[in-house]
Amino acid sequence: MQRSIAGILTTHTGSLPRPPDLTRLYVLRARGETVDAAEIDRAGREAVRAIVRKQHVAGFDVGNNGEQQRDSFFLYLKTRLSGLGGSWERPSRADVDRYPDFKRMWIDQHAARNQVSALGGLPKAIGEVRYLNDRAINDECRHFNAVLAENPGVFIEPFMSAPSPGILATAVRNEHYDTLASYLAALGEALQVEYEAIVKNGLLLQIDAPDLALERHITYKDRPVAVCAQQCSARPRPPARVLGQLRITA
Repeated sequence: MQRSIAGILTTHTGSLPRPPDLTRLYVLRARGETVDAAEIDRAGREAVRAIVRKQHVAGFDVGNNGEQQRDSFFLYLKTRLSGLGGSWERPSRADVDRYPDFKRMWIDQHAARNQVSALGGLPKAIGEVRYLNDRAINDECRHFNAVLAENPGVFIEPFMSAPSPGILATAVRNEHYDTLASYLAALGEALQVEYEAIVKNGLLLQIDAPDLALERHITYKDRPVAVCAQQCSARPRPPARVLGQLRITA
C-alpha cells in the first residue's frame, strides 16, 4: 500500500455513480424482469472505462473500477453466495428518525431514485453460506486491469473493494446459523475467496465495513452502546495472508 510521503494521496470510498442506462438495467433485473445478460455485461465494462477516466480527471491518485459491474456495494453477492433467499425489511435508522422533516425528505429522495435499493427487500441467510464460484470476481478484476493497461499511469495505485462479513451479517438476516459468531465465521470464510482473488490479481484490497459505525443507528439503536461495541469487537479479522494489502473503510 502506497504511503503519502511526498504528498497527500487522494482516494474515495469505492462506489461511484453508475450511468443511468446501466442503473436502469440493474433495476429491471432486480425486479425480476428479463434483461439481456450480455447487454448488462457490455454496459458494465464500458462504465468501468468511463469511470476510470473520470477519476483521473478529478485528480484521484488511488482509484478503482467504481463498482460499476455491481448493482450494489453488497447486494451483488446474491449471485455469488449460496444459502440466500426470502426477503426482509431493515429497521429504520435512529439518526434519521430523530429528525422527522429530514426523514420525510430522505424517504422521498430514495423513492424517486431509479436504483437497486439496499433499504428494503433484502435477502436472508436460509441455508449454508458458501462462495459459489470465483469466475465473476476474477473477471471483474481482469477487466479492471485491462482498463488500467489501456490507461498507463492513470493511478498511483489501484484498489478493489469488497464488503466486510459484518455488513452482510447485519443486512442479510441470519435464519440458519445458531449464533452470530458462527454466521460471521461462515461469511468470513466465504468472502475470503473474493478477498484473495482481488489480491492475487495485483490490486489493493479495500474491505468496506460501514457496519462498524452504521449499526449503532440500526441493529443496536435501542440497545446500550456497550452492547454494540462488544459485538463489533468480537467480529473475526480478515484472513491474515491478505492483511499486507488491506485497507478497511468504516
